[in-house]
Amino acid sequence: MVKNKSIIYLIIPILLLACSNSENKKNSSVIQFNSGYSLHQDTIYVDIKGEITHALKYQDKYYVLFKQRVLKYGGYGKRWLYIFSNGQVERIVDFPIEMRTVYLDFYAKNDSLILKPYMDKQSYYLDLENHNWIKIDKTDDLIFEDDSFQVFSLDFGEWGGKTWFKEKSTGQEYILEATTPLVNKIDSIYYLTNSYQVIKIKNPRLLNKCTDDITYENIESTGKSYSWYGEPKGFVYIYQDTTFNYFDFKYQPHIVSSFVLNKKLLHIYETDTATYIARHRGYEIEPIQKIVVNVSFYNWYFSYRCSNLNGNNELLKFRTNDEQIFGLLEMIDNEVHVTYLKNNTELKPKLIGAERADTIFVNRLKIILSNLNNLEFSSIDSKELSWGSFDITPNHHISVGNDWNPNNYSIDTCKSYLVKEDSIFSNSIKYYGTKASNLVRVVSIDWDYKRNLMDSKSEEHAKETFDKKNEFLIDYISQNIGKQIENGDEKHFTRRTWETTSGIELYLSYNKKYYGIRLVICEKQK
Repeated sequence: MVKNKSIIYLIIPILLLACSNSENKKNSSVIQFNSGYSLHQDTIYVDIKGEITHALKYQDKYYVLFKQRVLKYGGYGKRWLYIFSNGQVERIVDFPIEMRTVYLDFYAKNDSLILKPYMDKQSYYLDLENHNWIKIDKTDDLIFEDDSFQVFSLDFGEWGGKTWFKEKSTGQEYILEATTPLVNKIDSIYYLTNSYQVIKIKNPRLLNKCTDDITYENIESTGKSYSWYGEPKGFVYIYQDTTFNYFDFKYQPHIVSSFVLNKKLLHIYETDTATYIARHRGYEIEPIQKIVVNVSFYNWYFSYRCSNLNGNNELLKFRTNDEQIFGLLEMIDNEVHVTYLKNNTELKPKLIGAERADTIFVNRLKIILSNLNNLEFSSIDSKELSWGSFDITPNHHISVGNDWNPNNYSIDTCKSYLVKEDSIFSNSIKYYGTKASNLVRVVSIDWDYKRNLMDSKSEEHAKETFDKKNEFLIDYISQNIGKQIENGDEKHFTRRTWETTSGIELYLSYNKKYYGIRLVICEKQK
């Protein structure tokens, strides 16, 4: 959410590595609306790959967090901070290694940019001169501050959330049930907004007065998720979506953000087809001006401080129907400034068909078997990308057992790539090796599919596909690679082992019950 007169939305796509287009040409246009608003549009062409999670504006630059898409192997995707200036990627900053978490908050407070993880006291701030992350022991849950009050809020999950107004002059705290709302202020009146309601507070001192056991400090330090404090009082709902059903998981129109313009509370309101600048009249939303169409705003859980602190730092994120087009929207008074970022980088693997996938397999074997003793990761990466495979290297350590590593090489690094044959069938390759020498030591290739137990035809297709793939692999390796030295078939398994003249062994196993094929390539024990 965004507050005050400067509203910014960012649509920057998803990425692992990013670089600006060499020309970065802008196409500009301005549209004047009868409503009095105007739309200023620019387009920038970029090369980006990954997933955006958080974004904020600070000192006229855009600080955007991206996370690696985790397509396999689980764990936490690698994260980066990208700093944009004047439409260009100015700098890329790696994430702290310790920040392996799904949920976190990223926000500007005073003169600092802060990372705060969920369920962890350890936080970080960004050194803006050296672009390093510095550990800090603790940050608080402040979401708004003026001359009279500090406002804190906590989210307790299924227990809901609470918001505290702490009076600066006395230290007395006042409380209400409100989960991490956006806070706006017009004159002396506070407005708390979430997706489906707006609360009006004329005087926070009329809210429930906190006893010592339910102050923000006590609840935060003890970890209590819920404490009874009395019947709610001191506020009124000036807007509620009476059609909203918490247990209905279908899409529902909602407020994305609220802001103040000319001492009026306005909203960014999203429907399933368009997003509007809107106002509420009683419990009804009244659109004022359509601003974007066919987009979906989103925000990660536990990310709420930036929407309030320092006024206009947060960049609202949304997706479009086209994965290759994202954008940035900044509203200054009645001017809506939109910058579209058109991405030239593929964001997910393409479906390439069985024939091309088999060609990639053949090319892989030629490279691996001709030079496994001196195969470098740098050469593998360039080859895989030239063949059209998709980098899915995990952000955590993946090791191998002694059976795959009979010579006890140090295995401390891994690269992995995905090839999708069709919508359900794919293969992934992992190169295991030693970081210091940059050498690959072991290779494994897995063929698998998305199982649909409710579709009998899908199972039939899987069996036919895996049987054909297994036959192709056995025939090709037997005829072109090496001598078969082991043949072990069981009811649900097919196993084969080959050895090349250069001392490389290939182990193939096919699980015919759950449909999976694995090929492991390594040096024979010396």
